[in-house]
Amino acid sequence: MILLLTSLFFMQAAPTTKAAPKQTMGQQKEIQALAQMMHPARSIMIINPKERAGDYLKAWELLKQERSTAKVYFELADGSKISNVIDMKLMPGDTLIVFRYNTPQGIRYQVVEIEDILGIMHQ
Repeated sequence: MILLLTSLFFMQAAPTTKAAPKQTMGQQKEIQALAQMMHPARSIMIINPKERAGDYLKAWELLKQERSTAKVYFELADGSKISNVIDMKLMPGDTLIVFRYNTPQGIRYQVVEIEDILGIMHQ
């Protein structure tokens, strides 16, 4: 990115033809796009993994009371979903959750990193 900005700085020579103002507009658009990439619209918040894991556990317990466990599911970063959750256990480091869930083939286990959980929902 620095290399691109440096090259844009050195490319700003005195305009000698009518095509130069169009090039300057293009350069301005590139600089604006770079500025937007460097400062995303979404803010960043740092959360203790233990607190986030606890929030997921409490949210699951609350939704489980409202809905059957089959209708409560976790959406993961890889696009998969975990439903029919029977039990959730936090690992001692509080960065992993072990899901115990029911499938037609029987009970399964899946270990998921806290940062890979996008949300918890119900249908």
